[in-house]
Amino acid sequence: MLSTGLKHANRYRKIVTVLARHGFGYILQEVGLFHVLSLPKRLATNPKDPNHRLIGERIRNVMEELGPTFIKLGQMISTRRDLFPAYIVDEMQKLQDDVPPFAYAEVEKIVEQELQSPIHEAFASFSEEPLAAASIGQVHKAQLPDGTIVAVKVSRPNIKATIEKDLDILHDLTRLLAQRFHWAGYYRLEEIADEFAEAIRNEVDYTLELRNTEKMHVNMQTFNSIDTPEVYPAYSTGKMITMSFMNGIKYKHWKEKQGRDHPKLARELADAFLHQVLIDGFFHSDPHPGNLLLTSEGRLCLLDFGQVGRLNRSMRNDFINYVIAMTKGDPEEVARMVYHMADVPEDVDAEEFADEVDFLLDKYYQRPFEKVRIGEAINDIFSASQRFHIRIYKEYTLLAKAVITIESIISELDPELSMVEIAEPYGRLLARERMHPKTWSKRWLKEAKRQRDTLLVLPHSLKTALSKINDDDLSIGIRVPKLNIFLNKLDRISNRISFSLTLLAFSIIMVGLIVGSTFGDSTSILVQLPVIEISFIISFFMFCLLLFSIFRSGRF
Repeated sequence: MLSTGLKHANRYRKIVTVLARHGFGYILQEVGLFHVLSLPKRLATNPKDPNHRLIGERIRNVMEELGPTFIKLGQMISTRRDLFPAYIVDEMQKLQDDVPPFAYAEVEKIVEQELQSPIHEAFASFSEEPLAAASIGQVHKAQLPDGTIVAVKVSRPNIKATIEKDLDILHDLTRLLAQRFHWAGYYRLEEIADEFAEAIRNEVDYTLELRNTEKMHVNMQTFNSIDTPEVYPAYSTGKMITMSFMNGIKYKHWKEKQGRDHPKLARELADAFLHQVLIDGFFHSDPHPGNLLLTSEGRLCLLDFGQVGRLNRSMRNDFINYVIAMTKGDPEEVARMVYHMADVPEDVDAEEFADEVDFLLDKYYQRPFEKVRIGEAINDIFSASQRFHIRIYKEYTLLAKAVITIESIISELDPELSMVEIAEPYGRLLARERMHPKTWSKRWLKEAKRQRDTLLVLPHSLKTALSKINDDDLSIGIRVPKLNIFLNKLDRISNRISFSLTLLAFSIIMVGLIVGSTFGDSTSILVQLPVIEISFIISFFMFCLLLFSIFRSGRF
């Protein structure tokens, strides 16, 4: 039963029809949506769709046709190489959320509602033509009353309601798929849908992007060649955000620009990113080329902080230890650090996983690790973890995606630059911080506070335990892993032995009675009585009763 009660029936039909048209009708037929939505069965097949088309391409086409919510979902899938195969992730990375702009009349209406003021009073000027349009909102150039040139991002009309409707449907679809298909559980579609719902709700709320942009602007002040927009809270709300206008050229035009020091820019970008990750624990998780500008002053400008990643101190230490273990080529240590960065099932084969890591690290031994793309190495091991049902925490998967994106940009600006070499000083800095007496004292103080409550109740608990020992009222529970499995098998064996012995005894009795009745004294009272019949009935009844009890136990 669909949780939304088909209140979004028209949107359901649209989604199901698009899925069927791109070759996924058989899945929808299997989960019963054709019957529920009264759709024609002919949609379950797609004769116009050639069999040689890659499934990743078809999924991308579905995402593009279904609009903003599903485009964002595809973009999130592109960050999860630990969960999805490369041919799907690579296609999802091609998704672009460039969509036609919405009318200026709608922009004016939203701005005036949010600022509670006519647009011509709030701004000295406001361009009717957008600078850029995307699935969530669009950007207009404007001027504040004091003459400051700004960029105003305005969310699309009713975008929140549209996204909530799609999230309801997505929740239903993933639940139905998980119930009917093993692969849906393997790829954790329900968990991905929940994670995506949280992420896109945050992205729609511009107040979060405002805070992220403010924080990143402060953090990047120490880098001379890195710039970020300054925000104007008085002109920003949940549906619009106003920031300083950054005049520059897009990444794809960088190489066409003459007289620029590309290696210097590459070094600054790498330094800034590593500082975000390892020092601040707050990093741009979507630093793709569209979010980078080269300003007229020759500075790199980072844009769009709707998606950010966060790492606490413990996570930062675990990540740098993970990278160090890879540089040393130590598979056991790499595996151990993966366990720190993931949700690990109890039945994982640690030795087999370490062997898999060793196999993956082999291909990097043939060249200096400084020449290896660290993002590629991280992703290889994260993908291997998925095969062992080890679930890497989402903070690290976001980081892995960001590292890969940054490395690809850096390698184009300066092919000789190594992220590993740049990361080494940060690793030493974190190591010194961990070993510093002040850090140790803070750690011990924190642990002491955590154990304080335990120490306070310990005397009472100890007194209670001693009293129970004195009163012979102490019980000990022992839990042996898989003991129930062993006992069940033992029951099956004993029941089968009982069955065999009972059958043998029944056979011996019957043979004895038959022999006795044949060769015995005909004048005997036992012979004259219907002993054989009576004994047979009683024995057969007991035999059936025993069989019934054995089979009823389910342990035969």
